[in-house]
Amino acid sequence: MAAATDLGPLVLAGSGEYTPTMDIVDRYLVERLEGRAVLLIATACAPEGDDVMTRWEEMGMAHFQRQGVSAEAVRIRDRAEADLAEHADRIAEAGIVWFSGGRAAYLAQAFVGTGAWQALEAANRRGAAVAGSSGGLGVLNQDLPDATIEGPQPPTGLGLAAPVRVMAHFDRMEARRPEMVERTVAGLAAGQMAVGVDEDTAIVWTESAWQVMGHKRAVVYRSTTERLIFRPGDQIDILPPPLRAAPPAAPESPRS
Repeated sequence: MAAATDLGPLVLAGSGEYTPTMDIVDRYLVERLEGRAVLLIATACAPEGDDVMTRWEEMGMAHFQRQGVSAEAVRIRDRAEADLAEHADRIAEAGIVWFSGGRAAYLAQAFVGTGAWQALEAANRRGAAVAGSSGGLGVLNQDLPDATIEGPQPPTGLGLAAPVRVMAHFDRMEARRPEMVERTVAGLAAGQMAVGVDEDTAIVWTESAWQVMGHKRAVVYRSTTERLIFRPGDQIDILPPPLRAAPPAAPESPRS
């Protein structure tokens, strides 16, 4: 497994990307940027059309301008565009990569196995921050296949933060769709953990620990019946670090 201490920050937000509610998170990331690029990726909302993608990208650029840095959009609509070398190259050199909301499963399926995905994973190993909110969690969340379906299934998450799986908009979900919470927690495999993250709130892996940043709660489930509540500023000691297989070793150069 890769050492979690070597990874850059991972931000899993319940909502609030590119709004003042995420200022505390993005200021923290920008302070560690070291002159590298901030990239905004709106793939999760690509099924809603280019106009919606543009709106999210413009929100993100304005948000980071308020933080005192420039941000650039990388327009990736689908798997073919995620496999373009020019996009992978930009991601590989980034300091922050922010994924805005939409459909998490669509994002996961657009990126899986592509050059953009490989560049993102490698950039995070080198210290780049990867952030996602709501549907943007498709690259961060642990995959959660549907246990009622037999055979191979497309991914619902690519697992940069595995074995953690965040339920976004948790305050709304808990109030309006409690059955979704129960189904998510009950469907976890051994070793996985579910965390409900309220709107305008994030859990952040940084400095070898999970921390709550934002304005509301993070609710960690030990089981379907036992849960613990954490508030902004709290460290979540019961969550495991990100567990990621080590990358394949580079082939040895042939000896002359």
